[in-house]
Amino acid sequence: MKRLSALASVMVLALGVGIQTASAQPTNTQVNQGNLISALNNINVQIDRLNALNNLTINDVQVVNVEDVLNNSNVLTNFLNNSVNNNTILSNLLNNNNCSVVAVCNVLNQSLNDNIVAISDLIAVNVLSGGDVILFYQP
Repeated sequence: MKRLSALASVMVLALGVGIQTASAQPTNTQVNQGNLISALNNINVQIDRLNALNNLTINDVQVVNVEDVLNNSNVLTNFLNNSVNNNTILSNLLNNNNCSVVAVCNVLNQSLNDNIVAISDLIAVNVLSGGDVILFYQP
């Protein structure tokens, strides 16, 4: 019984260390075409995920130019055709502070301002499983 209790303590300690390590990782994610495709295809899901956030900080947001992700790839041209619709949805969300948590809209707007990106250039958002947010824009 003591062995089992000691093993359980070690597992709890290991889980605690794992959680600390995960939260200490930098928030900037290596953004790839998959992130962009997911963001463009699932705008309503991404907005639902945004609305579920409640502790978003400026450090949790990454602003990315889609040209940096595309790397001159013609493969994603069809996906970018969705950008006009996505832009309208995202502009309405941010311009009108329609986020469920107004502070989330404020952080997203501040991130765009800090990166000198107009809301009208925003075409997609991707909320990652850890709560980090990638804002994609096309100048």
